Amino acid sequence: MGKKLNFICRKRKQKYNEDITWINTDRMPYYNSTMISLYAHGTSVQIPRFKSRGLNMRYWTLEYICEGEYTLIRGDDTFKLSAGDLLILYPGFHYTLANRGSIPVRKKEIMLNNSPLISILCNRSALNGRDMVRCTDPAAVEAYFDRVGELVAQPDDDGKLERELPNTIFSLFTEIITQCREKNIYNSFDAQLKHLNVFSPDLTLEKMAEHFKVGKRTLNRMFNKHLNCSPFQYLILARMKYAIQLLSSNTLSIKNVAEECGYKNFSFFIAEFKKYFRKTPLEYRKSLDVFNDRSMKKIDSWNLYRKRKTKSDDEQN
Repeated sequence: MGKKLNFICRKRKQKYNEDITWINTDRMPYYNSTMISLYAHGTSVQIPRFKSRGLNMRYWTLEYICEGEYTLIRGDDTFKLSAGDLLILYPGFHYTLANRGSIPVRKKEIMLNNSPLISILCNRSALNGRDMVRCTDPAAVEAYFDRVGELVAQPDDDGKLERELPNTIFSLFTEIITQCREKNIYNSFDAQLKHLNVFSPDLTLEKMAEHFKVGKRTLNRMFNKHLNCSPFQYLILARMKYAIQLLSSNTLSIKNVAEECGYKNFSFFIAEFKKYFRKTPLEYRKSLDVFNDRSMKKIDSWNLYRKRKTKSDDEQN
């Protein structure tokens, strides 16, 4: 028998937003786990003029848009989503979400712990760092969200949730990745870029040019035209984005993070990271409030109080 999971239902009604969320009351021990674990599942309705105050993501979040038009802002990038689209919010990044349309937005969402497995699924597959997916079979994706909702809403009397939830969520990712492969929405440059393994430790400028079947000068022009950066700048950016995702969890050592991001030389990884973020990887990890978060500690204290009260009530009965 597995460990029993307990989810509590939280209902909120605000001026521009209404949501029902099932929250894992024992999420702290799972935060830095290698396994996939669910922090929360919810449904929400956001009426026109809704705008979030800006979210610094601590968890992986998948949002499925059921109705309406939704806007995501990340830095200088703006993404517009509609019914049947899927949004992937990455930990470590700042997002603003808004309903700029004329009808309410209804969506379903899943929040997951910062498992390296999810980073690998999102960076070493057809997803490859994408923030938005236009589903070719929206009903199949929505069905997984509904299944997760059904699982968390029922009592975990036999301890099966610890196995069923990760399996269902992994199947959801498999479905999303399959749908990404099926739909050819890229131009030639994008298609080749998506198949470039930027985390290969043996990747060089010569090999990148060989992959694109052009010379190095043409390769530089292509990257500047499509991405406004050089091939080397793109390579470093992709690796640094991946690094901060992995560093946001304690499950991998910094040396393992360096290897996963494609660095054979550990010292070179530290130097590159410090050049980019003005902190060493260790300093960056220690600076994350997720490892010293007051709200998390309050929840943890509340869990301890709840368990003690339950035990006391049981003894009295």
